[in-house]
Amino acid sequence: FLLSGFGLQASAQEIKIAVVDMQDALNRYYKTEIEVEKINSMAEEKRKNLDERQASYQMMTNEMSELDKVARDTMLDEGKRKEAMEKLQALAQERAKQGQEIADAQRKASSEVMSARSEMEATLVGEIKDTVNAIVEAQGHDLVFDKSFLPKANKAILYTSDNVADLTEEVIGALNAGAPE
Repeated sequence: FLLSGFGLQASAQEIKIAVVDMQDALNRYYKTEIEVEKINSMAEEKRKNLDERQASYQMMTNEMSELDKVARDTMLDEGKRKEAMEKLQALAQERAKQGQEIADAQRKASSEVMSARSEMEATLVGEIKDTVNAIVEAQGHDLVFDKSFLPKANKAILYTSDNVADLTEEVIGALNAGAPE
């Protein structure tokens, strides 16, 4: 008896429900491609700088190898061998310092790129949510689910009938309305 009363009450309250695929909206939003390109450019620039440092480090390694050969060559004069050993030791210290600087620069570059990606995603998702809110309020929906709820294994929607409105295309259209030609 209690359940049948609840059923009548629930049906009297028509709840307007819709879904949006936020992942699809993010992937197809024109700004996403632009922002990803900026971050990729930043990452490429940082990689080039690190590659230059790595090349310098490799040159030091090669030079150390040559100095080591001279220092170990018993056919050479003791003075030349000693001079090569001193240069080798000084170069080894400089190389170790440069190796640490490269490692620090790699960590910093990686952190900066990851931070920029997180900031970009937060900004774009915020813009998408604002667009969803505007459309939902205009259409009078009561509840909207993200049908791409990540991680995918923990999807919030197990079943969606054809009667549930999917606003993804409309959201993407509104987001891309201001896209440059």
